[in-house]
Amino acid sequence: MQREVHLFGVPIIRVVKMESCEKRYFMGIQYKVKKYAQRYDSFAAAFVANARGVHGRRIKVIINNTGEAVTYARTHTLWYKPDELVFGSRFQHADIFHLFAPHIPVFYCGDAAELKEPQCINGNHVEPLLASSLLIEMNNQGKPFLQSWAEYLHADVSSLSYSRAVISSEIERNALTKAQALRLNLDNFVFLSPVARSCEALPPAFWDEIETSLRARGYDVFYNSPLFSISEAYALASHAKAIIALRSGLCDVLCDLPVPHFIIYSHNKFHGDLQPMYSLNLFPWATKELIYEYNVLKQDSTAISNAITSHL
Repeated sequence: MQREVHLFGVPIIRVVKMESCEKRYFMGIQYKVKKYAQRYDSFAAAFVANARGVHGRRIKVIINNTGEAVTYARTHTLWYKPDELVFGSRFQHADIFHLFAPHIPVFYCGDAAELKEPQCINGNHVEPLLASSLLIEMNNQGKPFLQSWAEYLHADVSSLSYSRAVISSEIERNALTKAQALRLNLDNFVFLSPVARSCEALPPAFWDEIETSLRARGYDVFYNSPLFSISEAYALASHAKAIIALRSGLCDVLCDLPVPHFIIYSHNKFHGDLQPMYSLNLFPWATKELIYEYNVLKQDSTAISNAITSHL
């Protein structure tokens, strides 16, 4: 059995009843709750009750990928107004804002791919923060994404103070506890992230070669896992000796850490080469002196692997 609680016609909590528990999805997080537990239902119901008197609110919906959502959170002072509500179409959107703009609550609303333009829902103005079709059009111009985003907002980002990550002691503790359960050597490990939606996967042999080389040098290896939230991955990666990743939205999350980053670009199905628009070195919050970028469209993958491991 499945049911939903709605706010302004948009689901903010989804409950799936299982035999021994309920899976509840709220604010981008999945909870497994024992039968008859009321905590999250009560919270959602209270939120709806408190919002009943609100009419004509503006609602911004994030329908883009992780990397773009990181930019939205870091530049929220350019577009967010205190009376607005923000919804995310993916679970990770809430976690991203909790990390980079914790004062802005983001509520999970599920798939909003059909939201292509502003519309009125139950008397409230609902619009995508940036429509997917417009994002593709912007990227087709080949400009750095932050520049395109600033032009879209008609904003000057030259002197903007960007928000930084906020890691609570609870998130730090959760991340390290999970890592210890995996028997990871927290004093000497490398963080690997071989999966990306934005870039084509590299052959498993590529990552096997890197892992073998790292272990031969005495490093332990951690592969990014869905067991870790984005905030927990950030907390864990801050302890790594290095980060090696296929270019993905997670790279945007981690790029301000004072840790050497080895980032690999591959083919993107929409734009071919993403590096001109999404090079981490184009973002002012990135630790540029610690970022090394490689591109399999221009370099031999074996040479890239050798170059990365030679730094470690």
